[in-house]
Amino acid sequence: MYAKFSFYSVAQMYAIGLKEPVAILLGRDNLYWVVDQVHASDYLNEGCSLLNSAA
Repeated sequence: MYAKFSFYSVAQMYAIGLKEPVAILLGRDNLYWVVDQVHASDYLNEGCSLLNSAA
């Protein structure tokens, strides 16, 4: 996981600045998680919801 944010737009801006493919998930704690795209499925299995995935 890279970071957690209270607002989706902030998570998007953070994700844009990264040089790696990431996914933005809504976590169980109601925060937007920016995670490595490769590991997104692990978080989905734990109850997170996928909102955005981009290369």
